[in-house]
Amino acid sequence: MEDGKYTDARNSKELVKAAINCEEVGRVPFVPPFQGWWAMDYAGLTVRQSITDPKLAAKAQLDIVDRCGLDSIEVMWDWLYPVEAMGCEVKIPEHGTIGTQSHFVHEMSQIDGIELPDLDQFYRHATLRDATKIIYDAVGKDHYLLGIIPGPFTIAGELRGVEDMLMDMMLEPEFTAALVEKSIDLDKQVAEYVLKWNLDGLALGDPTTSGDLLGLPEFLTYSQPGLITVGKKIKEAGKDFIIHMCGDTNDRIMEMSETGAQLLSVDVPVDIKAAIEKLNGRSAILGNVDPAGTMFSGDVAAVRKSAQEKLEIGGHKGYLLGLGCEIPIGTPIENVIEVGKVSRGL
Repeated sequence: MEDGKYTDARNSKELVKAAINCEEVGRVPFVPPFQGWWAMDYAGLTVRQSITDPKLAAKAQLDIVDRCGLDSIEVMWDWLYPVEAMGCEVKIPEHGTIGTQSHFVHEMSQIDGIELPDLDQFYRHATLRDATKIIYDAVGKDHYLLGIIPGPFTIAGELRGVEDMLMDMMLEPEFTAALVEKSIDLDKQVAEYVLKWNLDGLALGDPTTSGDLLGLPEFLTYSQPGLITVGKKIKEAGKDFIIHMCGDTNDRIMEMSETGAQLLSVDVPVDIKAAIEKLNGRSAILGNVDPAGTMFSGDVAAVRKSAQEKLEIGGHKGYLLGLGCEIPIGTPIENVIEVGKVSRGL
């Protein structure tokens, strides 16, 4: 630290990679981790505009990179797009995540018939692909580019419906097992498309495997094997393998790491200090300023206090400063800027 500032000669991309590899860093990087939908809203873009005009979408992302002090950029904000490509009906809101409107898997006989179309011809995938190229050409040599797709268990829940699938696990476990196996295969196919892009890391977003929904034994049976399989494909392509899980995952931190993930993005309930101590360099931890209670609802002083506390707890080895999940729509930009300042000791 010089004159109160955290310093490190490496650029943002190098710094994020070093932190993910659990190397000592002079400055802990700010990795939101997910800022895409917030950036679109801040730029005044509707969801439909952001998925039909990759140039506008890329510009919205690029406009906040330096202003907010981001070391990493989420280039795949529309991360749930594969479920529509597979056949689910969706509702496109004015702002925020595109949610699944209806699920179509109702019995085991339907599973074999699920196919993934040519994603390069699918409108939501094509926008993300083209926007990623624009972002890479602009800042990709010195900033870390992060992609995200759904994890296999989350895909299964979108196809079947989460509540129905959780009930199936008790009443028809063979149905769930078959659907999860199919979802692993589908997820590998999605990854094959995305891994051709200029990404540094690919995250599997698996909110359905949160400890708030799924017990540890069920996680080990239904979720962990798919994460291992798709994660291996990510690493073989030379990309960093990252997992994001929402909710309370304190009871499965080691099991998340055992998938081979180099970085675990964790939500607000996770004890950062305990997680880092358990992992002992096996995986790095990213988190976990409160997105709603602090970033969205708090003032700059509250954001600074929380970010400084997280940074002090996480330290400069095996930790990346960020939120517990995505930046909520409507979060004041001053609050995002403040986390970037804390990262730099400003």
